[in-house]
Amino acid sequence: MFCRCILALAVLSSCLAAGQSLPLGSRHSRQPVRTVVGNYCRLDFDGARLSKESWQQMKSLTTWKENPDWQSFAVISQYEVTAESEGSRSSMVEVTYSILGTFERGIGYAAERSKESVVFHLKDVDEEWKIDDIDPSIIPHLSKPKAIAWLKAALAGEKDTGNKIALDKALKELGATR
Repeated sequence: MFCRCILALAVLSSCLAAGQSLPLGSRHSRQPVRTVVGNYCRLDFDGARLSKESWQQMKSLTTWKENPDWQSFAVISQYEVTAESEGSRSSMVEVTYSILGTFERGIGYAAERSKESVVFHLKDVDEEWKIDDIDPSIIPHLSKPKAIAWLKAALAGEKDTGNKIALDKALKELGATR
């Protein structure tokens, strides 16, 4: 009888301990919204939105299935999560970017330092946070080294003389060496 009481107490205490560490309705497998948005921003900073192949790394972080074809990108020095609000089914994360300038195909690079605040809207999809919308919608935001690498690759494959001049000028404005 004494052994049964000890066994019952051991089972009861382990159930209570498990209940304390994982409250009813807990979503223990879901990453925090800050982590999801941080992963998205890091991949974007590394140029993942510029090609269909690298987009595959980001696809799991969003609700949209296709990566839009961009004709421009922002060159940034950094990004920072500045605010977040996590709910049970939807959440928001604000990110502030430090922009150095913008490159647009056919036009070139325009250096213009500024700050840009963007709100990422997330929703719960099968107990995982997914980015559902970005307000305002933004072009890719790359680091300066990734922008230079992309521009060099574009220049190497460009046939049009006018586009070559714009790409070369952009590289010079970004301080790239050949």
